[in-house]
Amino acid sequence: MKVAVPEHQGRIAPVFDCCRRILIVAQNEHEEEVITEEDWSMVPRLARAPRLNELVVQCLLCGGISCWMEDQIRKRGIRIIPWISGDLWEALKALRNGSIYDPRYAMPGRGACRRRRLGYQDNKEFLRK
Repeated sequence: MKVAVPEHQGRIAPVFDCCRRILIVAQNEHEEEVITEEDWSMVPRLARAPRLNELVVQCLLCGGISCWMEDQIRKRGIRIIPWISGDLWEALKALRNGSIYDPRYAMPGRGACRRRRLGYQDNKEFLRK
């Protein structure tokens, strides 16, 4: 699975909409491998979802994300696991082993939006596949 993760100083960037750097990681059942790193400091909001599509990303693991951006990404068939914080590699390992919803990875305010709570079950099913 190809996972996109906005990165800031080794951690998941707090807001996807304005992140400056993104990693595209190939994840299999045993490890993660960085496929590419991109500077997104000059990538406008309107170009971010299409760029994820061009990179053939299947899942976005991120911190905060606006509802508009979330809609743009989901329309392209990309799963989003939002409101995650912490060390980037620990979070990727938790995604791989199915423990990404452990409270230690939750950003403050996670789940405050009803839409996001409804998507929680869909993401849990996606991770089981």
